[in-house]
Amino acid sequence: AASKPTHSGGGGGGGVFAAPTMGTAATQRWQQASSVPGEHIAAGSFESAMSLLRRQVGVADLAPLKPLFLSVYLGAQALLPGTPGAPAMESALQRNASDYTWSMRGTGGLPGVCSTLGALQERVKGGYRAFTEGKLAEAQAAFVSALQGVLAAVVDSKQELDEVRELMGICREYVTAVVLETTRREQFKDDAQRNMELAAYLTHCNLQPLHLLISLRSAMSSAVKLKNFLTAESMCRRLLELNPKAEHKEQALKVLKVCEANRSNQVQLDYDERNPFVVCTKSLKPIFRGQPMVRCGFCHAPYAPQFKGGKCNVCCVAEIGFSGTGLQNSRQQRERGGGGGGGFSGSADFV
Repeated sequence: AASKPTHSGGGGGGGVFAAPTMGTAATQRWQQASSVPGEHIAAGSFESAMSLLRRQVGVADLAPLKPLFLSVYLGAQALLPGTPGAPAMESALQRNASDYTWSMRGTGGLPGVCSTLGALQERVKGGYRAFTEGKLAEAQAAFVSALQGVLAAVVDSKQELDEVRELMGICREYVTAVVLETTRREQFKDDAQRNMELAAYLTHCNLQPLHLLISLRSAMSSAVKLKNFLTAESMCRRLLELNPKAEHKEQALKVLKVCEANRSNQVQLDYDERNPFVVCTKSLKPIFRGQPMVRCGFCHAPYAPQFKGGKCNVCCVAEIGFSGTGLQNSRQQRERGGGGGGGFSGSADFV
């Protein structure tokens, strides 16, 4: 950007040319006007973005975020070819270009950030498909990618922010479910008691009905093999509440009949369905209501207190037990003074 060139000197037209005043680059304005990490990443200011992420949600390991940073930055820039032999001109892309009025030092321009709500939702759909097909490693990668993408996401309405927060919860639940199932299959294949406990915990993850049905069928079968008929009965009843297919319903009814005739548990489990709990995603043990607990500073995954200060193994980047100001995904969002997700200012939560 430049001001109008001026001439000085006599009336003979031989004045001295005054160089135009340099304006402020769009990428610099983005940084000056925003506390949104995604907009700093788009501006190429990785250092300030990292500082914001650390302060807001306790991001401690930035290595997994390198591909995200590069894609967001490159997606916000365009290169325009010049005349032969001249270098290409770099142009910043703005998502509000249609209604933005340029001024030399204005800060109303909003960077185009490729980590959008729609893009994150597509990753979640991919995770759902992989989970349904039993491709657990692929499902985990998709959900972790979507979760980490939230760190750079930018939204412009409260509704979109609410959807981003909901998406975070979905990713957290599914990553936890994958960790439970993978651990059950790989590490406790020959330990029937621990295998059953993990199968039971998995049924308490907040999953889609189809995926919950799959987990309930697995837990039901494991409980019957262990001769824990009371536990199997509970799984049967929960499964029937989901209105399963005819063959699954028939199987559950047969198992239920056997359980009602043998109302006992042969093996003592660290599991009580009547006592609300969350699963520590490090120890994979239940944390029952009223017991001390800490959470990841970013994704809010639950942990037992002894894991405070370590790295979360759900989002794979943030510190466990960190209390920050809350992740900023919009310029209209206000920071909170302690670990909240960040709300919106104004009586209607948005300005």
